[in-house]
Amino acid sequence: MQSDLGRKSTIYFAALILNALLGIVVYIMLVQSMDTVSFGTYSFVIAVFLFSGMFFDFGIAPAGMRLMALRSSADSTARLMGALFLISAGIGVVFSVVIAGASFAVDAIWQKNAGGILLAASPFALVYPLQEMVLSISQGGNRMKFMSAFLLLPRVLLIALLAAMILAGGIDARMAVIATLATLGVAIGMAAGYLRPAFTNLGAEFRLIRREVREFGRQVYLGRLVDGMTTGLDKILLGKFHGMAPVGFYAIAMTMSTPLSMFSKAVAQSAYKRFVSDQGIARRLLLLNLAWCTIGGLVLLAACQLFIPLFFTDRFTDSLVVLPWLMAGFALAGLNHPYHAFLAARRQGRAIRIMSIATSAVNIVLNLALIPTLAMTGAAIAFVATYALNIVMNLHFYRAFMRGLPASAGGDNPAAAESLRAEDGSVHG
Repeated sequence: MQSDLGRKSTIYFAALILNALLGIVVYIMLVQSMDTVSFGTYSFVIAVFLFSGMFFDFGIAPAGMRLMALRSSADSTARLMGALFLISAGIGVVFSVVIAGASFAVDAIWQKNAGGILLAASPFALVYPLQEMVLSISQGGNRMKFMSAFLLLPRVLLIALLAAMILAGGIDARMAVIATLATLGVAIGMAAGYLRPAFTNLGAEFRLIRREVREFGRQVYLGRLVDGMTTGLDKILLGKFHGMAPVGFYAIAMTMSTPLSMFSKAVAQSAYKRFVSDQGIARRLLLLNLAWCTIGGLVLLAACQLFIPLFFTDRFTDSLVVLPWLMAGFALAGLNHPYHAFLAARRQGRAIRIMSIATSAVNIVLNLALIPTLAMTGAAIAFVATYALNIVMNLHFYRAFMRGLPASAGGDNPAAAESLRAEDGSVHG
């Protein structure tokens, strides 16, 4: 079991790192083809999609992930995937309509000429709920190799499309946004074809999903709903108060810092299925994660002093101003990953909701207070403070859960888990 977890974690970690490198390649192609304001507009529009998309889950993804973790029958798994895909597609259509409507208000509020781009790209907005569902299905079903491939595919397709567009005459912000969403849609279609969801006799699956959403997913969604208030909020506020160029600088600093938390994310997501029954997080895993987040952070910070001017030219060296803050924030985020995954796997929805509300409130207040005067530095300070509070709360709820766990318990609610397995037909005799 340990070797299996290590192998899957290594594969997924390699995919995360490669995905980050491919993301840097995408950014290099964009900054070489656009000026700083156009690149900032691209980053702003993507932030708006991410900010809005967090509201369009309704607890389906976390509920689906946990149900997938309890399945063992191939037929019932296929039916569950079919039901989850249909629900996500419906939510995606609603999301597209909302984005189209919201596009008319963007220019009136921000006056950055981003509304037209949002309107043009709105039909592609449905990819966000579907992407989240593919990742949830993969993680819940412990399909880490597939999840790794799906993570990389949109980047590879996007790089190929951007290269063709550059050769054909160049890229602007609107073309870059549509290319990003369209290639993600192609990857989702290929993923669905590989997973082969079944769309027959779905009534029982819809009822089961509804129950799991009501009993667990809704709690996580309420937390994510508050999280959605912070996802992309920093870039949106930067665009409002300081123009589009700082949004681009901040986006590059974020992109270069992201790899720091990827090892932690890979291990946590690979261990999700076993966390459903494990009585705690292995001490060795936590120590290894701590070493990575501290030593790895210092190495990456030093490397970026060379890489950012080299890859993005001197026009984007302002990114280095906030890099230490963001690197510290991602180190703290990495420490959070195993605890968050464990609490989610053990159906601790209330704890997740409380943490999300508390940390998001801190993030929103600090962003609103600091960004108007401190610009990127204010956003970065808010980022660090949010994850510092998050690790304190994760430790609190994890220890509280462990204190209440009977020594012989294999799960937080064995009877409920047994009931769910019985309903999907995976319990025999």
